[in-house]
Amino acid sequence: MSDSEDEEKHIKSFAEVHEEIEAFKKNPETSGMFVSGWDDADQDVDIVKNPKANSCDHVLWAAEHGEIDVLKELLSKQPGLVHVQDSDGYSPLHRAAYSNHIDVISYLLSMNANVNKKTQLGWTPLHSACKWNNYMAAARLLAGGADAKILSDGGQSPLHITASISHCKATLLILFLKDDIVEVASKENSSGETPEKLALGHGIYAPLFEMVCPEVSYIRSLAFTTNPYVRQKPASLESK
Repeated sequence: MSDSEDEEKHIKSFAEVHEEIEAFKKNPETSGMFVSGWDDADQDVDIVKNPKANSCDHVLWAAEHGEIDVLKELLSKQPGLVHVQDSDGYSPLHRAAYSNHIDVISYLLSMNANVNKKTQLGWTPLHSACKWNNYMAAARLLAGGADAKILSDGGQSPLHITASISHCKATLLILFLKDDIVEVASKENSSGETPEKLALGHGIYAPLFEMVCPEVSYIRSLAFTTNPYVRQKPASLESK
């Protein structure tokens, strides 16, 4: 037997390698090696061969594919389905977020979907929207109370996710409108990288981070608004 034949004999198949990786993930002593600043939850979205076989899979499928009429019919019979999650922790809202179905997102929020629900890797629907530069979905989620400060298991905020994508300008600008984005922008993920550092290495939009400063955030805050009904109350009134 030649050396090349001997080498081929010991090459593992893809299935064998996949089984070994899954075994490492399930082992508490080695599972941590798969959680990092580069966790990519949307890589492992649960795929079901027959999504209409049961109501849980059906509602997830409907949310992902923008089938709002199907969704309404399912939730009218079983409102609790709005909270279901697949084996990876994805809820209907996650599915709608990464698929950019704004009408579905709005409907699910009206049905009391948890806007900050986490997947197994700690991703919220906002993380999923940002992963695909779905700026309209991100804006709708933020308007619905999504917390841009929530970190995944890899220590990544939605801003980290957005900054690591080269075509992220629209979603970056949406996130920069948040008053608390200054705090988020300075956080390091599990790999020791801030959103700005990620942007420097992955695209042309790092200069946009010059917009992230306390002065700009103050201008957007309630204290600076021209609406007299939502202006910050003077300290003398707050003490009463």
